[in-house]
Amino acid sequence: MPDEPASPAKPDRRKIQEVYEKVVKTFGQRANVTGIDIGYKYDGGVRTDQVTVRIHVREKVPTEALTEAETFPKEIDGVAIDVIQGHYSPSANGILSLLSRRHRRDPIQPGISVSHSLVSAGTIGAVVFDRATGAPCILSNWHVLAGSVFAQVGDAILQPGRFDGGRRETDTIGHLERMHLGRRGDAAIAVLNGERQISRIHDDTTVEVQTARRAGLGDTVAKSGRTTGVTNGVVDGMGRYRITYSVGTHEIEGFLIRATTDGNPDNMEISGAGDSGSLWYDPTTQEGLGLHFAGESDPAPTAEYALACHLDAVLDELNISLEPVDVTDAPAPQPTPPEPQPEPSAPSLLDLLRGAGVTEEMISNIDLPEIGDAALRERGVRITGGKTGPVQIAIDPRLARGEIRLLLDME
Repeated sequence: MPDEPASPAKPDRRKIQEVYEKVVKTFGQRANVTGIDIGYKYDGGVRTDQVTVRIHVREKVPTEALTEAETFPKEIDGVAIDVIQGHYSPSANGILSLLSRRHRRDPIQPGISVSHSLVSAGTIGAVVFDRATGAPCILSNWHVLAGSVFAQVGDAILQPGRFDGGRRETDTIGHLERMHLGRRGDAAIAVLNGERQISRIHDDTTVEVQTARRAGLGDTVAKSGRTTGVTNGVVDGMGRYRITYSVGTHEIEGFLIRATTDGNPDNMEISGAGDSGSLWYDPTTQEGLGLHFAGESDPAPTAEYALACHLDAVLDELNISLEPVDVTDAPAPQPTPPEPQPEPSAPSLLDLLRGAGVTEEMISNIDLPEIGDAALRERGVRITGGKTGPVQIAIDPRLARGEIRLLLDME
């Protein structure tokens, strides 16, 4: 009997990593690409045990409708390339939530509503400690505790979040201390003011996360969030994911979470709007794995995803610890003003007008002066001198997305 042909050897992890890096460099900047990761290959919607490099696209287009230059290769250096559809967005601005999580709470704990005073609502991910001062802080996302280029160290943080009725006068629990939006994550911390008690137990669980590790493919994970409560999933991919924020598009390293059952036949929710900032952890060991920052915008059950940035990277970037820090032997810090933080370039007035839906024809009838950063920070800017009549423009840049009211009195 003739020998059966040997099955081709599966590429090792080193080879897969090399191909992943090639794909990032070659295809990472295409407009339709929303992420590139290493994860499980799917066959007819069913997850296989084959680990491969995957390209996430906003919308899958039939091969016959693409040019040769637009078509992704089926394999590179012996590693299969899988193309999957996935459109992701930050998970703040939730409308529905578990009622008790959006109330004013004492003690403060992970899993409940929080926000910057000008952002809607997200979730407290963890109680953490400043490695430099030992001060207790809360950890959440940049887009929950900051939310715009105009956010500054010292801004008020509310619990519950503003969307859930939080008010600066009565519900301020601390102030914005440090923030990061970039490759290592979407994260920020706020120093607590001591006016409420603190619990490190995640709401509706017995989980107290004290250590962090990197997630691995196939790990079962759980989180406690403001909107969907305690949910579970499985780590389905690890790589870079492209998210568009109010301040521009950022590529963030992390991992993708999918329903534990292929196809999600029970339509289980993994996350929802308002869960941003939740901490994904190993439900068995209670180790922290990642900070939830985005979810799938497609309502189909099979398209239920969540994205998290690596917790260990966030802890290092923000110089914080999951455990209390002993600084009794350290010299008392001298009161010094905070160092100015670099900010992304402020949008131009033209960009703000276009973003608010003002037409090019209306813009052409305005004599626009040069508006600098200082003016944009003001509560309002008045401009007159239209080419065909008086023009009044008021800008309120302190709102999370920027709000523009344009009144034209054309003659």
